[in-house]
Order: sequence, then C-alpha cells, then structure tokens
Amino acid sequence: MFISERVYKNLELDYIFDRITVFTPYGEQAKKEMKPYLKEDKEELLEEYERIEKIVGIINKHRYSLLEMRNIFKHFKDLRGSFKRIEEDETLSTVELFEIKSFLFLIIKLDEIIEKLNWNVPKDLKIMPMPSLMDLLDPEKNGVNTFYIYDAYSKKLQVIRKQIKDIESHIKRSKKEVREKLQKQLNIRIRPNGEIAANKSDKELIEKLENCPELVYSSETYMNITFKIKLDESVDEKLKEVDELKLQEEEEEFTVRKKLTQAMKKHIHEFYANIKGIGALDLLIAKGSLAVAFEGVKPKVVEEERLSIVDGRHIKVANALRKQGKTFTPISVNIRKGVTCITGANMGGKTISLKLVGLLSAMAQFGLFVPAKEMTFSLKDYIFFSLGDLQSTDMGLSTFGAEILEIKKIIKRAHESGIILIDELARGTNPSEGFAISKALINFLKDQDTLTIITTHFDGLTEDESVYHLQVKGLEGIDYEALKHEIDAKCEIGIEVVHKYMDYRLIEVKNRNKVPRDAINIARLMGLQEELLKDAELCLETC
Repeated sequence: MFISERVYKNLELDYIFDRITVFTPYGEQAKKEMKPYLKEDKEELLEEYERIEKIVGIINKHRYSLLEMRNIFKHFKDLRGSFKRIEEDETLSTVELFEIKSFLFLIIKLDEIIEKLNWNVPKDLKIMPMPSLMDLLDPEKNGVNTFYIYDAYSKKLQVIRKQIKDIESHIKRSKKEVREKLQKQLNIRIRPNGEIAANKSDKELIEKLENCPELVYSSETYMNITFKIKLDESVDEKLKEVDELKLQEEEEEFTVRKKLTQAMKKHIHEFYANIKGIGALDLLIAKGSLAVAFEGVKPKVVEEERLSIVDGRHIKVANALRKQGKTFTPISVNIRKGVTCITGANMGGKTISLKLVGLLSAMAQFGLFVPAKEMTFSLKDYIFFSLGDLQSTDMGLSTFGAEILEIKKIIKRAHESGIILIDELARGTNPSEGFAISKALINFLKDQDTLTIITTHFDGLTEDESVYHLQVKGLEGIDYEALKHEIDAKCEIGIEVVHKYMDYRLIEVKNRNKVPRDAINIARLMGLQEELLKDAELCLETC
C-alpha cells in the first residue's frame, strides 16, 4: 500500500482532492479511480505531467474556450445504465433515446471546441462524434435537441397515425355540429368540451336540460349541476376505433425503439470509448485548473533517492492564513537518504513542515502539479506519517502505545524506498525513555533506503554527524523588547503577534548550537512571571 487511509487523512489530502472539480459523472468516476504512480509507472507519470502542462497552457491562452467546455460537461448525464441495457438487448424507452441524442449533441459541441484549440489530443482523451447514430436519431435532419418516434421510422406507423388523426378530426367535427345545434335549440352557451353548468336555483333551466334527449347528467356541486352532450353510437364506435389504433401505434413504436436499440448495440464500444474519453478529459482539465489556481509547478522525477522542495506552500494553511489577512511563509527542504531531524519551539511550524513534505510528495505521485517554486523527487513505494494522535480507545491503548504499533508496521518496510514522517516520537511517554527510543529508531533508520524526517524536542538526537539537522528559524533576530512593547501598545493578543513575526523557514544546523530559546521567549511575551522564566533560563544553562 502506497498510503493508508489514516495517513491520507492526517496529510489532509482530502482538502486537495476536494478541489479537483469535475463536472461529469464520468469525470467523477475517473477521479475515484486515481491511483499513485509507482516506480514501474514512471513513464506514465511523466506523460501525465506533460498533459497537465499542456492543459495549463491552454487554460491560460484559451480560458473562455475551456470555460465553455466545462459548461458543456455540466449537461452530461450518467447513461451507463442505458448502455448496459443496450448490451443486454433491453429495449430503450423514448426518454432514454432522447438522453442519448442529447449526449451525441454534446459530443459534437465538445469536438468543435477542441478543433478550434488546434490541440493534438492524446488517443485516450479523444471525443469521437457518432454521425451515423446522430442521423438515426434525427431522421428528419432538423438539428433540434429533442426526440420523437418520427413517422419516417415506419410506413405502418405513418398510416396508423394518419388514421387516428382522420378519425379524431371526424369526431371533433361531429361534436362541434351537435354543440352548435343544441346552442341554437336551447339558446344557451355550451362549453367547447360539451358541458353545461346550471345553477341549482335556476329550476327552469335545469328542467329544460333534464328533458333534452341529447344531454346527460355529468356531476354536481353544492351550487351547480353539470350536464354534457351525449355521444351518439357512431361517435362512440369511432372512439373505440381510435383506442384500438393507439394500441397498434404503441406496438409499432415499441418495434421502432427495439430496432433503434439494436442499431446502437453495434456502436456500444464507441459509446464506452467516448464516456471514458469525456471522464479523462474532465479530470485532466480539473487537474490543470487546480494547478493554475495555486500556481503549481511540474515536479521533476529523478532516479536517485532525493526530495527537494523550493518555496513549498501548504495550500490549506495558506488559505486559512489569507482569510486572516496573513501570508504563508514558503518552506524549502532538501532531504537526503537517511534521517533528517527538525527541531524548534512549539508554534514554530515543525508539524506544518512535516505535513508539507508528505502532502507535496503524495500529490506528485498522484500525478498532480505541486504548490512550490520547484520540486525534485524520486518515486517512492510508500508514504508514512505518524502525527502522534493515534490513541485507540477501543483497544485500550495509550497514545504512545498506538503510535508504536504504527511505527512497528512501517519499520518492516524501511528497506524499501519510502518516506517516513514522524511528528515528535514518544511524546506520550517520559522524556528519558522517549529520548532513548527516538535515538534507537534514528540509529536504525539512518542506514536504510527510506527517507526519514522526525520532528523532536529532545536535545541530543542530532549529535550524530550522519543525521541531517534542520531547525525552524522561529523568532531568531527578533527584538523581544520591541515585540513586547507592540503587544502592550496595541493591546493585541500576544499569540497573534507571535504568529505575525514567526519565521517558519528551515535552516540547516551543522554544529551543535546553543539550544534555541523561542519557547522561553514566547512564554515571556505571553506574560509568564519573570521569576519563573529566569529560573528556567538558569536550569537550561546548567543542563
């Protein structure tokens, strides 16, 4: 498994995938089927990058054409059920035939837009108009996006419909003649449907209507009594004849629909090729639109074990900060095989750096552009991320115990090419044992093929020269007195000002430097009593 459901959630990959906006049911299916590209899929991944790069160029150059395409996408319905019925020789309904005709119209529109773009579309993305079926469903060549069982489909159907029309015209004329005759005879207005409503208080009219042999009682309310013209036997026979003809019409229409369905079965593979192409095109445009939205770049894939990110951005965090009127500080890392330790105070962005590495690595292997200035990486067999929140109440495990179980599983894959990300290992146990376990884990992983990044508060884990040490720059170089004055002067919440000046960039530490005091300084800014802080600094000096 490349990535577990838990790691997917902890890296917040769902935030990215939710922003891959497709508009067709076929695009939605293609999105659900997205899988990471592994080492053996390198050529396919490079091809996907090229496609996204091409579509990004088209979006930037022909934005309105792409918007028009996506608007067409919105009108595609899921016809896979109808196509399945065609395969199983079930006769399609008139509604289904109409939907397929609409589908064919939409394909023509898409193809016209693609032609204007002069885009040499890859074979699996091609949309293929089906003119023979279009002619079949539009026999009168009127070019209207409606469907009807046209007379042109059957001479027998044409004859039946003419008979029905002639008889109904005859009945209509007969009813009109009787109505006009009665109106003159009774000197009263009769509705076009042959009904007369008389108020119950008008006894004379009611008696007249009751005594008229050409009228029969129909219905009544608390105010009126309604009579209607009685049909003579000849009209009644004609109506029965119409009913019989309409049954014949339905039978013949079914025969026509069956023939149309059989004709479509010959093109079923073209239908499936088109829905696959529509889905792939919809998804590709969604990927390209996402890349444009966050100014993503095409990652560079190399064979050597390497991971380099220049000015990477965590999109979810960046968007949250922007809503607060703040900006995300881009993060750069250059990770080598073995173990990298990231140190720094709380609120310094260590966890965000870890998430950024995992998120961008996962995005790159899922065939997406990444939010960074540059990214170079090698394909991995897996990504593992321990966030330190793995408490399992149903198994009765502590946070530390659950974390160790997860790490135990991934240790078995340390010989593979992967990324192991651990956020403050052993935070759930006592410091002495936590340090010992962390040190042992680093000693084991530093000689493995996997890339490992561990954030930690434990001092001393980075003394090994083979461990690459990165430190969050934090509040380095900040004038704390001036910062404290700003907090007091503006009556702002201290934590907000700290975030404002915190530098989340990572810097390489080549020698064992003096332990950073961001935590003590932050506590001072937050107003913790000075005598406690002085004591803390003294303890730090004597450690």
